[in-house]
This record gives sequence, C-alpha cells and structure tokens, in this order.
Amino acid sequence: MDAPADILPERDTSPEDAISQFLGSLAKPSRILVAISGGSDSTGLLLALHRRIAAGDQPHTLFAATIDHALRPDSADEAARVAEFCRDLGIPHETRRWLGEKPATGISATAREARYRLLADIAVERHADLVVTGHTVDDQAETITMRTARAPSPHGLAGMAPATLYDRRLWIVRPFLSVRRAAIRAFLTRNGLGWIDDPSNVNPGYERVRTRMALSQAAPDVDRTAATRRIRLSAEAANLLRATATVRHGTIIRLAPEAFDAEPEVLRHALAFLLAVLGGRSYLPAGEQMDRVTALALAPGHGRTTAARTLCWKRTDGFYLMRENRNLPEVTIAPGRTALWDDRFLVTNGGEEEIRIGPGPDLPAGDDDRPVPRLLARHRARVLPHVISPERGVPVAAAEVEAVSVEPVLAPFDHFLPVFDLAAADVLAALFGRSLYPVAPI
Repeated sequence: MDAPADILPERDTSPEDAISQFLGSLAKPSRILVAISGGSDSTGLLLALHRRIAAGDQPHTLFAATIDHALRPDSADEAARVAEFCRDLGIPHETRRWLGEKPATGISATAREARYRLLADIAVERHADLVVTGHTVDDQAETITMRTARAPSPHGLAGMAPATLYDRRLWIVRPFLSVRRAAIRAFLTRNGLGWIDDPSNVNPGYERVRTRMALSQAAPDVDRTAATRRIRLSAEAANLLRATATVRHGTIIRLAPEAFDAEPEVLRHALAFLLAVLGGRSYLPAGEQMDRVTALALAPGHGRTTAARTLCWKRTDGFYLMRENRNLPEVTIAPGRTALWDDRFLVTNGGEEEIRIGPGPDLPAGDDDRPVPRLLARHRARVLPHVISPERGVPVAAAEVEAVSVEPVLAPFDHFLPVFDLAAADVLAALFGRSLYPVAPI
C-alpha cells in the first residue's frame, strides 16, 4: 500500500474544502453515519456535509446519531436539541443511550469504548458504509502531545489516522483533521448557528483538558508529514514481512536471513508488529524492548531474548519468534459461547457441554519441525489453545475438536486498525490464514 500524497493536507483547510476533498475521495456512493454530539466540531461537520451533498453533485446519503452517555443531568436535553437540528435539516437522526453502571475511574476510555460500540451497532442496523467524526487539528495536537508524553515515539507523532477500522467491520473516518476548531465555529456563526458547550471540556480532571489548556497559549501545530512517514514505514515493513516471514504450526514465525539486510528502522517496525501479534498485545512495543530485540536481530551469531510475552531467537538460518511458554491462562466456555484465550485466539464452543481451554502438553520434536529450533518445536502446543478434561486425559488441540472452532486474533489490529497499518495487517492476516481486512473507503 503506497502512502497517499494527501493522507493529511500540508496546510489548514476550511470546513467546506475539507468536506469537498473527503466526499471526492470516497470510492463509491456511500451511506454516511455522522456522529454528532451537538458540539461545534460535529455540528459543523454535519452542516458542511449536508450543504455539499444537497448541492446535488454528490451521490451520497446522510443520517446522524447521538450517543447520550448519561453522565450529566442535561445530556438527554442536549440530545433532543441535536435531534431537532437534524429534523430542521431533513436528516434522519437517532439517539442511543449508554445504559448501565458507569465506572468510578477511567471514565473517558470506557465512554469512548461505549460510544464506538453503540455507533457501530447503529451503523450495522442502518446499513452504513462508514462513520464520520468531527476530530480537528486541535484534537490532533492534543493527541500527539499526550502520546509523546507517555512514550516518545515517531509513531505517536503521526497522531490519529484519517481513517480507522473498528472491530474488523466498520471504518471510522475523520474528514476535519486538517481543519481548526476556530474555523468551524466561524463557519457556524456565518450560518447563524450555535453549538452546545460540554462542561467536561473545561474540567481539568481530564488529561485531554489539561493538555488543551497547556496548548491554548498558541495555535496548536502538527507535523503534517509524520502521518505520511508512518504509512510509508508501515508499508515497507509489510513488504519485508511478505518477502521473508513464514509461519509454522500456527504459532512460530521465522524471518529469513534476508530480513537482516533491510533498513534497521523497517526491520524494527516489522519486529514490533510480530511481537504484538504473537504476544497478544494491542499496542506495539517500543523503547528499550525494541532496542533490545532489534540489536539481537542485527548482531552476528546466535542469541535469545524475550519481549512483549514473546521469545525471540536469532540463529544463522533466521530469526524465530513464538509466544513465551509461561502465564498461559485457562478459561471455561459455556455451550454456544465464545471466549478470548490469551488475547490471541477466539475459541467458540459449539457443543452442548461446558469446556475448559488451556495450554497443551510439551511435544517431541519431529523431522517435520526442521528448521524450527527444537525448544520451540517442543513447546509449540503449550502456546496453542487445548481442550482440557479428565475424560480426555491429555489435552487435545481445540482446533481438532469437532464442536470447537478456533480463530487467530491479531491483537494490534482487530479492535482499532489505523489506515496507516492496513497493509501490514493484511500481510499478517494472510500469514495466519485469516481473511483480509475491509478496504478503506477513502
């Protein structure tokens, strides 16, 4: 996947221009679900989309959704105001309320998860092709600042992707990443419209608000080339994996020696993808872990290390990686239910009785395991899901049990996949026998 030249425009754009560029980039006539809270950004997004499509030269349809998080007394009234605004524009609208108890801590992250889950549910019910959100240059600057404060990394400088795949089923697109909030508010004011100010947006108890306040002394700046650099690096890592990586026994990856000739930055990025997938990690490892693993890969001779729950073994015939043989869980799965095992496999119990899933036994290394190192071959069953029961005696590979199905999980990609990493995700999906991810709509 080559990096689009305009993955993120080099300069600020107006709301109207950003929407024209976005609609023009869509590969087909689309049903677009607009996430609208009533704040200035999402209100401006809906208005700009409506105006452009109503002009008659865009073959797309709109509908809107508001997620009422029920975290403030006024939230239901605010959702009703948004519904009225949508009726005035002639746009179908739905409000979905986040029900149930709310956590005492981590409310922002939990609310975000609930918001995307509910939006995805609405999108499926309404047959939407994609969801759009109103994230702006200002949001991007805040995101980059927070990410680099936690773990400085070139990846963090890229910020939010212009499109992200949610749960392998729905693309979420951010058309306003080149637009500043001030420009959106000026656009609304020119059209005689206001917006709802959420008081939580000025509550310094939230990290994003504190970051926003720190950035408010000057117009936030964003390195617009960082996204292009990241997508190119990811594409080069994907090409390296496609050319040099093989999978044995569904759990051991070997990189051929030719991989060591790649640019160190590309090799490092490819190794980070492998560590996250084999270790069942939703985020790519960075910092000292990647320094150590990359140094091992580039060093002469043999050596071993561990990182991100993964054993790494450098040999003259290649670089081998496998999930560490420790801290492997046991889970119980009721009939007809699916469970995530070790953050790496979805196991479905299609039978009529409860089953217990855990690690398998050590196996003797056979001739068919060459050139896999004997230690990895012996432990390969330990890191795969097995059905454990007194009746069966020795644990049986879950994939070999008739009433049980097993699907590999690619942890860094399956929940949130930024378009930056789509090419690499597809290469790894193919390596593990999975279907490719849905093509990005832009």
